[in-house]
Amino acid sequence: MTLMQRVIHKLGRAFIKLVTRPQLVNPQLLLPPQQPGYKVYYILENNRLSHQLLLASLLQQQQRQLDERQILFADSEGQSPLRETLAKLVEAQSSSDDLNTLIIPVAIFHGRLPHREKSFLNLLYAETWHRAGPLGSMLQLLVNGRQTLVRVDKPLELKQFIAGHDSTDAICRKTARVLRTHFSIVRESIIGPDLSHRRTLISLVLKHPEVQKAIDTQAAERGISRYKIERHCVKTLDKIAANFSPTTARILDPILNWVWHRLYREVRIHNIAAIQEVAKTHHLIYLPCHRSHMDYLLLSWALYRHGLVIPHVAAGENLNIPVIGKILKRGGAIFMRRKFQGDPLYACLYKIYLEQMSHRGHSLEYFIEGGRSRTGRLLPAKTGLLSMTIESFREGSPKPVALIPIWIGYDRLVESKSYQRELMGEGKQKESFLNFFATLKILKEKFGDTLLSFGEPVKLEQHTDPARPLRDDVKQVATTVMTGINQAGGITSSSLLATCLLGSGPLQSVAELSDKASRLHNLLHSLHPETGLTPQGKASNWINTAEEMGQITLNMNRVELTLAQTLEMSFYRNNIHHMLILPGLYLLLAHRLKSPKTQKINRVLRSAYPFIQAELFLPYSTTELTDRFRHIRTALFEHNLLEDNGDNGWKVTNNPLVNTLILTAEPLLLRYYTVLRALARYKRISADDLLQTSKKIAERIYQEFGYGSADYNDERIIQTFIKQLSEQGYAIRTHDRLVCNFAGEELFLQASQILRPHMISLIDRQLRH
Repeated sequence: MTLMQRVIHKLGRAFIKLVTRPQLVNPQLLLPPQQPGYKVYYILENNRLSHQLLLASLLQQQQRQLDERQILFADSEGQSPLRETLAKLVEAQSSSDDLNTLIIPVAIFHGRLPHREKSFLNLLYAETWHRAGPLGSMLQLLVNGRQTLVRVDKPLELKQFIAGHDSTDAICRKTARVLRTHFSIVRESIIGPDLSHRRTLISLVLKHPEVQKAIDTQAAERGISRYKIERHCVKTLDKIAANFSPTTARILDPILNWVWHRLYREVRIHNIAAIQEVAKTHHLIYLPCHRSHMDYLLLSWALYRHGLVIPHVAAGENLNIPVIGKILKRGGAIFMRRKFQGDPLYACLYKIYLEQMSHRGHSLEYFIEGGRSRTGRLLPAKTGLLSMTIESFREGSPKPVALIPIWIGYDRLVESKSYQRELMGEGKQKESFLNFFATLKILKEKFGDTLLSFGEPVKLEQHTDPARPLRDDVKQVATTVMTGINQAGGITSSSLLATCLLGSGPLQSVAELSDKASRLHNLLHSLHPETGLTPQGKASNWINTAEEMGQITLNMNRVELTLAQTLEMSFYRNNIHHMLILPGLYLLLAHRLKSPKTQKINRVLRSAYPFIQAELFLPYSTTELTDRFRHIRTALFEHNLLEDNGDNGWKVTNNPLVNTLILTAEPLLLRYYTVLRALARYKRISADDLLQTSKKIAERIYQEFGYGSADYNDERIIQTFIKQLSEQGYAIRTHDRLVCNFAGEELFLQASQILRPHMISLIDRQLRH
């Protein structure tokens, strides 16, 4: 033992003596009679240092010194495998008839009766089936060390296992199995059964044929033993697997309830009755949009409050930080890497784990966008986990599966300031234990209302076909889910105010803003009567609340926005952009086209619709567009935004909301024009070069004209449009290039009528450089 190890052990023994009050069960078995030929070993459940030091301390009190070589471990996490250690003992025992090797099992538990505990900390760090990490072990000792149980059981005589003619390897396997089973039985008798079945589940995943095949493949490719790869798989699964605790859920419920009352005026929930009904017949997988770290806490809390099973949540491993990660795991978190590429074994482990969880009836939850949206709009779907879900369902599921789209909206985001910094080019702040405590200051602030709206369930038996390629099923279901999220969307007061402020001049009076926000609210009610969650109260109250939350500045009777406030408000405007894009474009065309008759407006909208639908996940099929355009036209007419101009078609009114809706819609067409113009300019260009060229021009447009949104040049938005150009035949892919496949003259002539000349001029100048 090195000097450093001796120092650590000495300090550890002092710490153990200070914080523990061990109670021994069967203390007489700790010291067997000293007889000639007896060789005594002690076996612990695992190689936890505190347990080794506690055992040594107990023996020292009985005037016995313990050599570290006398301690065995049922599970040493590969550092000192039990079977390898037993092999040496078996060989020694076999070579001497006078030797009698005794192995004494010692099981140690801290806080062994969680159901009797009243303290939050005692419950949190009570003994479970999951092995804690170093920090968790220390906290467990500090909190529950005075309730330490040490159970000593009858020694196992090794020579009894050698009586037959088995090989050394067979004897070691049998002995190891007996000892591990013993500790499992003792643990269950002390703390109760493994309610989470976590260890059983990990074992089942490891033994699954697909996992075994992946292990064989990696062993052959890398020349590594299967034993090492299996140990690596166990560690990986231990990081992945949740450790759900009903006790933790019961503790967190009142805590979260208190937090929501501190942060939010109200948490409003819509359509959860439909989910309660489908839960009777289907296994549920929740797919919410992702805008805040609060999303999964809010959803789990809401489901728990309404009598639904708390789902196990696929969460990024960046959240697996000390203390917080443990609490999240007990709340049902399943940690995962951001990317699976390049590691087929990891992907296989994760897929089979989710499959086993699903087959056992656990509800699941994952964010189909992959990460949090910093812009307020839905991000393109990341279909990795969805593909695993559908593949598992197609291979055979014991129960029908329903995907639940969920829209979550906030009057004010907890992360609004950090999102602004990221959109302005700063790096993402890494999650940490200290940062978590730094965020507690938000409890002093107010964040308005929070909306949680459940969409219509997507039943996989109705949306998949085993005869189709898996990729086609995944694409179709992903589109259905994303569309369902937007269809479930609510309207926040912040989104109404943001749309009115960013779609107008820099200054407005309180009265003007109040009037415009009320008009917009009424228009949206006519356009989307199915919307279940809308702002309550008067527009003047929304303005006062926004000022209290720091989203706007009131100077005398004028409403102003700082740069930071402008960036924040663009997030909330984007929350309802999908609801306003078609009405805004209808007004834009009625205002700019020459002779804007119904058929002409409809024709232009139809040509642009596939691109808009792909970007904003609109629900209307091409056969429904005529009726939808009629509904929009009627609503605009009834709300005095559009009027009949006789033979000349339609014209817009002087309603102040007209310009707001036009300015909300125009940037989208301008972005499309930029990409099309670049493609026509170069004729043949790589998708990446087209993306970068378009992004650079979009950034220039943003700098020149603002639009109050730093996401205007978002790569993902432009990529979606470029992809649609190929699918709609505007571009043909040849090798690694996109070839222009449309006649630009007529298209750009029409664009010159719709878009403002100085904007077109800016784009053309940029392309000539």
